[in-house]
Amino acid sequence: MINLGRRRPELATLILIIIGVVAVAFYGSRLAVYNLTVTALYAIVAISLNLLLGLAGQASFAQTTFMAVGGYGSALLTTRLGVEPWFALMIAAAIAFLFALITGLPLLRLRGHYLSMATFALGLGTYSFANAAAPLTNGTIGISGVPPLAIGSFTLDDPLSFYVLSWVFCGIALVVTLLLANSYIGRAWRALATDPEIAAALGIDVRYYRMLALCIAALMASLAGSLYVEFTSYVGPDLYDINIIVGLFLMLFVGGRGSAVGPIIGAGFITIVPQLIGGLERYQNLVFFSLLLLLILVRPTGLFGQTQDAVPLRSLVPRLPFPSALSGGSRDTSAGWRAGPP
Repeated sequence: MINLGRRRPELATLILIIIGVVAVAFYGSRLAVYNLTVTALYAIVAISLNLLLGLAGQASFAQTTFMAVGGYGSALLTTRLGVEPWFALMIAAAIAFLFALITGLPLLRLRGHYLSMATFALGLGTYSFANAAAPLTNGTIGISGVPPLAIGSFTLDDPLSFYVLSWVFCGIALVVTLLLANSYIGRAWRALATDPEIAAALGIDVRYYRMLALCIAALMASLAGSLYVEFTSYVGPDLYDINIIVGLFLMLFVGGRGSAVGPIIGAGFITIVPQLIGGLERYQNLVFFSLLLLLILVRPTGLFGQTQDAVPLRSLVPRLPFPSALSGGSRDTSAGWRAGPP
């Protein structure tokens, strides 16, 4: 159960995030507004992945597929059919929901690693299809000139207005996830994540609840994909390649799966930290992945994951048996090493 009242560090972090978002809206630079807008959009996808993996226990690599349905759907509907951007966003979300329903019927018959491999193939296939279907997707060039969202005569082409809209959608995604997690649906998902057979014995419709999680997560990912395309006015295959697939999982595991604010923190880390260390030039990747490795070693379950698996930093440093060897003692160490002659 995700109960922020019982997780004071998460609640305090959420309050700090809200304060930071509001402060950037009033005092932030254009670069800060842009980076945090991208963070909010990726956070929505990370929240949807958290719903799938953190709550329902389904490891899916297909979130980029549903992002592509939203992104390309909005781009094609607006640029080629002249549909209003808001209606295009909703139509694309409905298509993503339906696509998740259709693909979920065979996919969700699989479990464990087989489900992971199948969804990974779907994610890679989406990237390949976007490259190959040039008459539809314009291939590697992509589709540009996607019109921005508009509310009446007010067009959301200003970065600040889209910044606010993105964080509103991110907040809605977070609230919906919290409400679901603390309802009977969330309890059913946690039972499935623990043991599907036991859940079925308790009368839980396994296929229905797994399908429900997949469809809701697809809907969120599609909305984020559409918003990203509306924000940048461009969609192309590179937005859904393997780097994005891996990046989404990094966002979730850095923040901590099963936590409330973890996906937002993870999205901020993966999006902003590489830019902060961009001045290191050729050492940028080395420093970034060293930070990731250190985080994984110190906090295996993420910044806001369960703490029982957290490793103290001093335990990572090996203890060498030099004192015993110098004294000629024969005391056994924890690794079974015996000083002195055998």
